[in-house]
This record gives sequence, C-alpha cells and structure tokens, in this order.
Amino acid sequence: MNTKIFAKIAAGLVLTATFSACSLEEYNPSGSTAGNVYNTEVGMNSLVNAAYYNFRAQFYGREDVMFLWEGGTDLWFMGARGTYADQLLIYSEKLGPTTGQIKNTWQRLYEIVNYANAGINRIPGVKYSSETLKENKEGELRFIRAYAYWMIAEAYGGVTLRTTETEGVPMTAERSDLKDFYELIISDLEKAVELLPVSQTEYGRADKKAALGMLARTALTRASYLEYFQNDKAAAAPFYQKALDAANELINNQTAYGTRLYNSFDELFDPANNKNNAEALWSITHSTNPALNPQSKNASRLFRWYLAKYTGLCGMPSLEVPEYGRDGAARMMPTRYLLELFDEDKDGRYYGSFREVFQIPATAPAYTWSTTDVARFGKSFAAGSVSLQPGDTALMYTKKVVADKADRPYGVKDINDTYEADGTISKNANNNPYYPSLKKFRDPDRTPGSDAGTKNVIVMRLAEMYLIAAEAAWKLNKTSPSPASYINVLRTRAAVKTPVDHTAEMQVTDAQINLDFLLDERARELAGEHLRWPDLKRTKQLENRLGVGKQNPDITAFNPAKHYVRPIPQAELDALLNGDEYGQNPNY
Repeated sequence: MNTKIFAKIAAGLVLTATFSACSLEEYNPSGSTAGNVYNTEVGMNSLVNAAYYNFRAQFYGREDVMFLWEGGTDLWFMGARGTYADQLLIYSEKLGPTTGQIKNTWQRLYEIVNYANAGINRIPGVKYSSETLKENKEGELRFIRAYAYWMIAEAYGGVTLRTTETEGVPMTAERSDLKDFYELIISDLEKAVELLPVSQTEYGRADKKAALGMLARTALTRASYLEYFQNDKAAAAPFYQKALDAANELINNQTAYGTRLYNSFDELFDPANNKNNAEALWSITHSTNPALNPQSKNASRLFRWYLAKYTGLCGMPSLEVPEYGRDGAARMMPTRYLLELFDEDKDGRYYGSFREVFQIPATAPAYTWSTTDVARFGKSFAAGSVSLQPGDTALMYTKKVVADKADRPYGVKDINDTYEADGTISKNANNNPYYPSLKKFRDPDRTPGSDAGTKNVIVMRLAEMYLIAAEAAWKLNKTSPSPASYINVLRTRAAVKTPVDHTAEMQVTDAQINLDFLLDERARELAGEHLRWPDLKRTKQLENRLGVGKQNPDITAFNPAKHYVRPIPQAELDALLNGDEYGQNPNY
C-alpha cells in the first residue's frame, strides 16, 4: 500500500481537530519523534484529536462522501444535467481507479485508521492523570477506527485490514475478507461501549450513545450481508439480535443517555437546534468561527448541492437569500419516486425535508413579470401586466399537480413539468433545474456567497435506532415489541396534526412490514443523510431499484457484477510490489 498517506504520523506530526466553538489543545512539538510524543498524556490526547480530523476536513460537510453515500441510488438524479460527479451519480464510464473522489476517500480513511491504530497500540503504556480519562480516550480511538473501517468496507469491500501502526514503507499488502472487517468493527464498538462516558464535555466527541448507535448500524449491516449475499439466515440471526439489543438500549434509556426524539420533524432540522441537537447520537462539528474549521473558507457546504435554481427568477434577488442558501450546484435532484413516497397532506416529513416555496425578501424591490419569465413559466398573462411585492410568493416547485399554474401570479413548476411520465427528468430545458429542494442542511447563518458553512452534520441520530430495531425485529419474528411498534413511534411524530390530526392514518401494522416498506420508510426519514447507498448495498437492492421502469430510471449503467464496490485507487496498486496479486476490484 502507498504509505505516503501515513507520512504525518511517521514524521511525528499531529493535526489538531476542533469541536464546535471550542478548540482542543494543540500539541505539535518540533523535532520530537512519535515514540516520545505519544507516550505522554498530552501527546496521546493530540493523537486522538488527529484521528477525528478528516471526518471534518474531508468527509462530512464535503461533497465526496455525499456523492459516495447518497449518489447512484433510487433517491437522487444528477440534477441540472451537469457532468460533475457523474461517475458516482449515474455510474458513468469515468468511474474507475483514477477517479478523484475514490482516491481521496481511500487515502483519508486510511490516515484515520493509522492514527487510531497508533493510539490503540500505544495507550496502554501511557501514564494518565486519571485511569477513567485514559479509558475514555481508548474508547474514542476504537470508535473512530470502527467508523473508518465501516466506511472502507462499504466503499471498497475486502481490502487491507491493519490493526497496527504503519511504520516505514511497506511494499506489499494483503486483502482481508469482509467477515474480518466486521469482526474487528463490532469488537471495537463493543469495547468502546464499555470505555466511553455517557456524555462528553466537548460536543462532537464520541460517547457511549455514539458507540451503541454505531454498533446497532454495523451489526445490522453484517446480518444483511450474511442473509442477502450469502443466503445464511441462521448466521445472520445473532447479528440481527445484536443490532436490536443495541438499538433498544438507546430507545429504552433516552434520559440516561441525554437524547430524545423532537416532538416534530421541523424541530429536528431547525437550524436553531443544530449546535446541540437533542436527537443526535454523533455529529461532525463545524464552527461559526471560520478560523476554528480545518479549512476556514471551505467548511460544510452541504447547503449547496440539493438546492434548485431560484435566484434571479420572478423577482428573487440575483444573489442568494441566506435562509434559502446559495444555488448553482443543483446536483442532487430528488427522483419522482422519492417525492411520491410521501403523502404530504398527512406526513409532515415531506415539508420538514423539502422546500417548495420561495418568497421575495422584504428588502427586495417589487417585481413586474418579464417576457423571459412569462415564457419560462408558461404564463397566460402578458409581460408587464402582473406585479409581485416583497413578501409575496415568487416561486413554487411542487410535487403536486397544479391545474391553474398558468394563471397564478408566481412561477410554478409542478411534478409533471419536472419529470416525464416514465419518471425521468423532463427533457424540456425550461423545466430544469426547478424541483423541490432538500432543506435539511440549510445554513442561514453563513456569510452569503461563502462556502464556509457553520452547521454541524448529524451523521447518526435516534430515529435511525427505531428503524434498525424495526428491521431486526421483523427479521427475528419478534412480536413484543413488534416491528410496526417501532415504526409507528416515528410515524406518530411525523403525522400532520393540524388542522386535522392524521396520526391514526399514519399508523402501520406488522402485516405491512417487508423489505420494500422498510427501505421506503428509511427514505422518508433519512433522505440525504449519508446512508442510502449503504442501505441499498447491504440489502442487495441497488440492482432492483436502478434502471428503466424502476425507482431511478435515469441510471442505466449500473452493473451488479461491478458496482457494489468502488475501485481501488490505481496509485495504491502501482505502489505495491504485489499489486497484481492484490488485484483490482472485479471488472474495473
């Protein structure tokens, strides 16, 4: 393996992570070796901090992992018909061993692993002022290693599994089976559950609830592989039980772990609740002070990628409105299938997740309809004959069918404008990129025009535990609690309550629970939250949901003999003396 990615550790350099608005102590001694630095409490704490770094600097908040984990699924089209990241969004021929996102992700994940390995192997010999603090740090390292290896295993399959620090320049590498990856991942997480505190003083550090949540997620993943890829339901059963037990521990002891479901889905993703989110089990933090972020001018920019074009249309300013965000990327466009999963009149998760309406800001001037906008939106009235005032609705991109859209005083694109009857993106250039926009990552506190996002990224939350418990209980034929009982907690929260209470109509029965329902429910709850590709992969459903006549008819190049894993970066293979023996992933 190419060990240039481990150069920082080998040289004894330590990068320092920061959490929220609090800066962790930096310790970067010039001229010191790894051996004498990491054998002190201060040095080991800095190594732990370094292990977190890439999650913030390279992954959660950046588009590479977003495209890897959400792109190429049943939920998202390649919006605006651009070509950026088409290798991941539609499995274009460009997806190969030299793809930038593939190489970067591999390198950064193995950096994390090497930091964690160095810490786990060295920490027993480090004298700490408190044995409890020492245990906590080991717990963080084991959680971090497990999380990084989960990402590696999901992306690349059975590749290199190391549990010791890489020193020098190894010129050969060996593959490990996926089974070995998950044995280590689950073992690390079980140990982390024992070692981590119930809560941390610095927001963003892994604690016991994060370890339990990840244990539930990865045990479910291991069970799914055994069932769907190896057809071994008997071997899968203990892992379904392990997933159920970990999820239930969090569900049944929410007060003890300092977590809870919000009363409404709107509250969950309200920017005001972002920095100390009650439902989050683990968040990757980004500071409102750019100087505290790893890349001060390029922090979390998830606010961009799901947003439809709105600026400069029908009286909207030509520059962004902070509440709505900066458009122009328009890469992640919801599939018609995703939008139609929701009964928006009953399920509050639709409007809690998607923005359909844009209003003219109070500070903007009045607008009189232009010839260009009349043509773009197919209006029945003439240019110059209709005006809009500040505060008025300017645009509506809706999943509904709007019969009188030509007559409405604002711009309307309904579902039949946005999509063809077969579910593909409209071929009419006037209809793209105008679509309901995922708003979970909105960031109204940013400096307009800047990529320096301020919002944390919630990568694991309590609602996921209910979904995991439901799936595991269904697989294990549990009746008390039943699979539907877990689902109905979320659907009760999601139900529209006014002016009519739809809670009763939102309830489901055990007879309705099957794999398709569970995947659909996960989409309604978790769309955009970096889980869809792993979900469809572990259940072997990518091939069943991508293609003509399926949930994402826009993806026609998916090859099940190839695309269930990503390619190994060619630079890594080229650096190995046994590169041919190690081998590329199949069909790349």
